[in-house]
Amino acid sequence: MKNYYEILNINKNASQEEIRSGYKKMLRKYPPEKEQEKYKEIREAYDTLKDEKSRKNYDAYFHHEKDIKTLEDKYTEYMKAKNYNEAEKVLKKILIISPEIAHIKDKLGEIFFLEEKYNKSIEIYKELIKEYPDNVDYLIKLGGNYQKIEKYEISRMYFLTAYALDTSNSEAISGVVHSYIKENKISEAIDFLNEDIEKDDKLDFEDFFALSKLLECYIIKNDMSNLKRTLEDIKKIALEDEESKSFISWKLGKLAAELYDMGIYEETKETLEICLKLTPDVDIILELYKNVDLFVEANKLMNDDNIYGPSKIPIYNYFFGGKLDEETKNEIFQKLEERLKTSIGKEYFKGGVQKIKERYPMLYNEPAINEIYTKLVRGSSQGSNILTRFIIGVAILLVIRVIFG
Repeated sequence: MKNYYEILNINKNASQEEIRSGYKKMLRKYPPEKEQEKYKEIREAYDTLKDEKSRKNYDAYFHHEKDIKTLEDKYTEYMKAKNYNEAEKVLKKILIISPEIAHIKDKLGEIFFLEEKYNKSIEIYKELIKEYPDNVDYLIKLGGNYQKIEKYEISRMYFLTAYALDTSNSEAISGVVHSYIKENKISEAIDFLNEDIEKDDKLDFEDFFALSKLLECYIIKNDMSNLKRTLEDIKKIALEDEESKSFISWKLGKLAAELYDMGIYEETKETLEICLKLTPDVDIILELYKNVDLFVEANKLMNDDNIYGPSKIPIYNYFFGGKLDEETKNEIFQKLEERLKTSIGKEYFKGGVQKIKERYPMLYNEPAINEIYTKLVRGSSQGSNILTRFIIGVAILLVIRVIFG
């Protein structure tokens, strides 16, 4: 069995204040979203030791340690092998030896959850909550079970109860927000998050999780104005909290990859600029920033009415060609080729390319784009073949997804 006192780095006679202090120190050392397994362990230790009844129950466990240890070792082996059925049997044997041990019941509830026996898991946690009504971990797990069976209003009730007991708990906050989103109540989720952020009348790292969930809500609503405002709030926090810069940059990097995938390039660029201020030497962020900068420039070019439309086609195809079906794409290329066959069309095309070279050098100097423009302007006989063989898009997003998970 895990030693909860060691997990929180406190002694066995620690006061409630020392338990709270140890918990907060461990949270800063292991942020929930980056160290999920460690956070789960820390949370479990804190929830057990902060409640006098559960702490007494936990301490009493050691009286049965010799009898139970062999069974717990078997349970651990079965869990590593993901043999949940055998793990369930072992826990039931332990409960025959010592039926009052709450954390064993908790583990049984977890196994039922993993086996997708949600109603059985619900029964376990309802029983535990009757005995330990202020145990945040049990409330969150009960809420999670109700989410799985799509009873979002009931799940939210338990997440809100957990939140009322511990307003800093990210799982409780996430559970409330998720339940609102599933019911398409995005405005309610935003209101809840804003209330959480404003509860202590100050903006600091403690608000980062809620701010990151706000960003997700604004993306769903396509509310770019409030998304930018929230990014500015995150920037203030990030620059003030030296210890958390790496974590914030990692989290924002994931968000930037999502925005990039959605084609929201201006906001992707702003998000990455914050990342680069926090962690300027991360290669993958630098690479994504370079590519998103190209997309931003490409968007500007597409909206530039002073440049001859057909001259934009190679750049449009490079960045946005994936949005077109093959028939439409071939039709566009065919029309471009027809224009290039006339002297007037070719002159207009050359004039447009010259303007792109002068006004959008970043785009023009992109190797693949530069190659096709050079050959088309020179009137190469290979021009048509180049158009039909032109490679669409940029592959960097695949790398980002792998790294940011």
